[in-house]
Amino acid sequence: MQMNVSLKLTDGRGGLEAHAGEVILLTGDVGCGKSVWLKRLAGLLDFPKGVRMDMQESAPVVRMQFDRWPAIWLGGTVEEELLFGLKKTLSEQQLEGALLAWHLPEVSLMAEPQSLDRHQSICLSLAAIALAKPSLLLLDNPSAALPEQMAKALSEDIAAWAKLSNTIVVVASNRWHDWRTVVAQTWCVSAPDSLPHLTDRQE
Repeated sequence: MQMNVSLKLTDGRGGLEAHAGEVILLTGDVGCGKSVWLKRLAGLLDFPKGVRMDMQESAPVVRMQFDRWPAIWLGGTVEEELLFGLKKTLSEQQLEGALLAWHLPEVSLMAEPQSLDRHQSICLSLAAIALAKPSLLLLDNPSAALPEQMAKALSEDIAAWAKLSNTIVVVASNRWHDWRTVVAQTWCVSAPDSLPHLTDRQE
């Protein structure tokens, strides 16, 4: 389990703060810069001038799931995908347990990830991410193209895992209704180079 972690974004005029176990929803119009802000949080892009990010941990483990379909896999099998990037070896039982936790009991460790449908692919990515035990998880549109009930169940599973693991989860999505029952905060993005603002209403 992770230590209690907090994430702060400030621009000199105001700021945002997320805490361990919370799900944060990044919302806004199409093309407003939600994915850009996820990439900044991941360290893939620079922040706008004057914006600063601080985390309680000096070297937090960060994982990001990109909005890309078909998915790009790093392993040739489900087992290799689960183990990719881990610093320790896990048993077959532990790997199967990770699949079971994300509702993939029927998926073989020897299966090719390319054989999975969109929902299974998302769950496999989440199982691999959970094994890495990140402090910060960034999800880009994970419920896109999923049926409403499936998307709602996915959001609930992610929220339950975030709370159990003390992970901060930031989700970028236009489908705010998939997440409204599980989010702790909603951050609205109005422009790519403007700090998101906290909002009580769903945008």
